[in-house]
Amino acid sequence: MIIALHGDYANADMLKRDVGDFAPLVDCFWDASGWRPAKREISKLERYIKSLSEPPTLIGYSRGGSIIAMLSNKYPIRAAVLYESPVLDSFSVGGTFPVLQIWNDQGVLSMKRRAGQARVAQEVWKRNHPVTELQGIGTHVRTHPIGHGWDVGLNDRILSWLEAVWLKTC
Repeated sequence: MIIALHGDYANADMLKRDVGDFAPLVDCFWDASGWRPAKREISKLERYIKSLSEPPTLIGYSRGGSIIAMLSNKYPIRAAVLYESPVLDSFSVGGTFPVLQIWNDQGVLSMKRRAGQARVAQEVWKRNHPVTELQGIGTHVRTHPIGHGWDVGLNDRILSWLEAVWLKTC
């Protein structure tokens, strides 16, 4: 089961569009109505994860990755793809599952006000998780049309990483 979580002020349809040819591999694009206020949406997501027979693989873009950090302290996770995802709401992460961390060359790491948060996220995940890093091309937010700055040129590499992780965790 692959669940994808969008960023702030976005929605599931935007993320589905933005990931391009990766979209058919995702079982559920979770729509959290922009994550703010998040408590109700996080409760629904937690109930959904609890209902699964096996730990899911989670993909989070920006705030979606921060939600994965929070979930990692409560639920087993098979693997996580964190794209442009600072750990905004928690400075601790749980579990020891494999993590693929992706930062765009003109994204959060290059934004002065968010670069520190991103570096903290890099450090926090590496403490207890095997982390693989990739660099994408582009900004954090795409403007035409408005959406996530997902670099679809990385999709084959993301899929290869996931396949390798799944083979190891079977």
